Amino acid sequence: MNDDFKNKPYLAPNEVAQWMMVSPVTVRGWAQKGLLQAEVTPGGHRRFRREEVERFARLWNPAGNKGPLRVLIVDDDRAVLGFLKELLEGGDYPVQVEIAEHGFEAGRKVHVFQPDVVLLDLMMPGLRGTEVCRQIKQIPGHSDVRVIAMSGYLTPENEAELLAAGAEVCLAKPIDTTRLLKLLGLED
Repeated sequence: MNDDFKNKPYLAPNEVAQWMMVSPVTVRGWAQKGLLQAEVTPGGHRRFRREEVERFARLWNPAGNKGPLRVLIVDDDRAVLGFLKELLEGGDYPVQVEIAEHGFEAGRKVHVFQPDVVLLDLMMPGLRGTEVCRQIKQIPGHSDVRVIAMSGYLTPENEAELLAAGAEVCLAKPIDTTRLLKLLGLED
């Protein structure tokens, strides 16, 4: 937690937003949905107990990450990219999403975006997903990036190849969204 917030018993929405690396509108949404408990001042302003914000941060970031879960989606199908981006950004959980349409772009975005998780398609022009996965895992400081592979052509051979390259799991397309959200820790 930022040193500015350590000694404050209550935080304003803007302070919570700064700490969680989201917009104040997102913080207000969490409060309205009852996900983050707030107290209201006599003037009608929301204030958040520091302990409550810490509890919420642990709930949504069990690994102790700073800010929201960062997910890079890599797929050459724009419809799949749009669907998954909307699914992840449309929930009640703090997620930042970046997209890449091919393996070369994915490599660049891994360095810049620093994802926690990469959703990676197997069949793409240029680099196959297995090679992209292998390269991500070899980048210094990125071996712990979770890779969840996806394929419309999931055979036992493809799955074995992806797992050997470092993928955590392989999902068949169309994606079972409930399973995906559970894998990401966004649903029970």
